[in-house]
Amino acid sequence: MSNCPKCEKKVPIYHLGQNCPHCGVNLRFVNFEEDFYRDAKKAELSGAKINIFIAKLKASLIGSKLAIARLVLVLLPVLTLLIPFANIKVNMPFVDDGFALSALGIFTAYSSGYVNLILGMLSSETNGAAFSALIVALIPYAVMVLMVLLNLILTVISFTSIKKMPKVLCVISILGALSSVITAILSKRFASIAASAGGILSANLSFGSIFAVIAFGIVFFVNFLIIKKGLNIQYKEGDLERIEIGKKIKSGELNLEDLPQPIVETAETREIQEAIEAQQAAYRKKEAAEI
Repeated sequence: MSNCPKCEKKVPIYHLGQNCPHCGVNLRFVNFEEDFYRDAKKAELSGAKINIFIAKLKASLIGSKLAIARLVLVLLPVLTLLIPFANIKVNMPFVDDGFALSALGIFTAYSSGYVNLILGMLSSETNGAAFSALIVALIPYAVMVLMVLLNLILTVISFTSIKKMPKVLCVISILGALSSVITAILSKRFASIAASAGGILSANLSFGSIFAVIAFGIVFFVNFLIIKKGLNIQYKEGDLERIEIGKKIKSGELNLEDLPQPIVETAETREIQEAIEAQQAAYRKKEAAEI
């Protein structure tokens, strides 16, 4: 059983009619107008949230030349993962091979079993220092890889914080460039130790660190310009006001039922209202002509 929304008397469960058996009100359409306007107000406030999200997303990714440049240039640090910082040679009986100090090269080394070789040779009296120096060089390289991934991810989701994210990306770019330089320095140290040991390892430096520093430097410069000039977010008329009203409704300062519909009058809502009034006038004119 349920209560009639108008007379509040109980409606039997076996009652299948549309009208209340007590007061006769249509149960399907009672308070229809109030519910309609309440839903329209909720839709207006929800639409403002969506519009602001889209405006921030567009501004952070394609809203200006700087935003587009940042989105495209984010691929430069990614390319550094393919360029070797050093080429490592392994000289052993029945083994004359090597791998590059790059993301692809490290993956190849792992799949080829070189990781187990490196870990197993750390205790070697003749080559242990060289293998230890190689592992030390891999640590800042891993940090650089992490900075590349963070730079990519945070650039894509930069709309979550239009003002703070460029500053974060600048810090990440600095850390990425520093880790690249440290990797180059430690790779040179590893190559020197391997050469003096005269063992089963040797290394030749490559230009990967130079490319990485340039790539991170470009990313830093673009984000620095965005910090200085900002990103122009094009909000629709009335949306920011609707967001503030929504916050007040949530906090209890305002009551949704007490607000007009539309909640915020804009040029768009006036145009819609004028179209509705024109249709109503045309309908009344047609109805009068038929009479």
